[in-house]
Amino acid sequence: MIDQPSRWQRFTSQGMGRAFRHRDFVIYTFSGFFANIGIWVQRVGVQWLAWELTHSYAWLGAIAFIDAIGVIVCMPFFGTLIDRSDRLKMMRIAQVLVTILVVILATFTLMHWMTIWLVVAAMALHGVLDAFWAPARLAMSPSLVPREDLAAAIGMNASLFNLAQILGPAAAGLIIAAFTDTVFGIGMLFVITTLGYLVYLVALCIIRLRYEERRASSATSFVTDMKNGLLYIFEKPGLSLYMALMLVTTLVMRPFRELLAGFADGVFMQGPGGLAMLTSAVGVGALVGALVVANTTKVKGMTRLVMTVFAVGIVAQFAFVLAPNFNIAVGAIAFLGITVAMGGIGSQVLIQSSISSTMRGRVVSVWSLIMRAGPPIGAWFLGTLAEFSDLQTVFVIATAIYALFFICMIPRFKLLAQNMEAPPVDESRGDVRRSTAEPRT
Repeated sequence: MIDQPSRWQRFTSQGMGRAFRHRDFVIYTFSGFFANIGIWVQRVGVQWLAWELTHSYAWLGAIAFIDAIGVIVCMPFFGTLIDRSDRLKMMRIAQVLVTILVVILATFTLMHWMTIWLVVAAMALHGVLDAFWAPARLAMSPSLVPREDLAAAIGMNASLFNLAQILGPAAAGLIIAAFTDTVFGIGMLFVITTLGYLVYLVALCIIRLRYEERRASSATSFVTDMKNGLLYIFEKPGLSLYMALMLVTTLVMRPFRELLAGFADGVFMQGPGGLAMLTSAVGVGALVGALVVANTTKVKGMTRLVMTVFAVGIVAQFAFVLAPNFNIAVGAIAFLGITVAMGGIGSQVLIQSSISSTMRGRVVSVWSLIMRAGPPIGAWFLGTLAEFSDLQTVFVIATAIYALFFICMIPRFKLLAQNMEAPPVDESRGDVRRSTAEPRT
């Protein structure tokens, strides 16, 4: 008689359930869920604090841009450091530093010491720390699960991240509204962020890496390693083209998040509750999109999926920007959230699956730089233009320009799919340039 597999065995043998086979990854991811709630609560708090202090579209975009400056300057440096170091140790250090910053932010806000210039200083420092934190976090999953479970792991991470995007902003809106003193309510959001970060830090002290990937050779200098990382991106077929696609996409199709306070109050006149609804609607859509990608276990076909959702995202952004009332805007932005999540997660799966382990920190640092810095730079530019026109008109023009760019990219689709869906070439001899050879098909 043949033993039938249990429900748990069936669950962990397919789709996103495959990620549950790895104990330390599960601890890492579910503790990260609490940290992610804190991240979204913090985002709402910083955005509404800036709006409360200035009521300016330009300042909303400027705060996001200032946060990105540290990322732009420091992330390639930290990506190289991650490749040369113990990734788990670097992650612990990064988490301690960002937790300290949020404690300071909470204290200053609760004590009513915050000015717009102190917000600028806090976000500038946050950008530097995020440049350290992001590549360390993104490089962790491949060290906790094998390559065949990487898509499931990334999808599971993203699903919980987007669930936090639903719960965090919804809670943030209620908390701000519960206090007659709005600034004090925002300070309480930063306290919640601190608690989430502490849970994550405890988990990082418990887990250990299960799948050791090769580090960059310490025989070469730090500067040489950084240079080799950039050469790898430009010489590996398809990778630089894909990075360029993601750069333009983040500059035009992602800045709406950084400007949601302006849409919520400046366009639809809905106040902090409207900001919470819009942000949570994005999270609902993103959670749906994340679950779809999480249950797509094959890398083959992922390029087609990403390009398709980018095309649908153009329509969704037009619908949101041109929405005649707030209810339609909520529905449109939820659909936009689906495309953002599926495009972002699918892109991460493609990049993580196709690159060499010795280059992982450096490549994902550039990818993180694009994903992290692109939206705030776009938000700063579009928000500044909106001061001279109106937010909806600016977004309509920007989306139309992106649509033309996307049409020009369609003929390169087959090249992208061929190279981004191929596994990395064997690098057992440690020759960096071997990994830039044409992929196996």
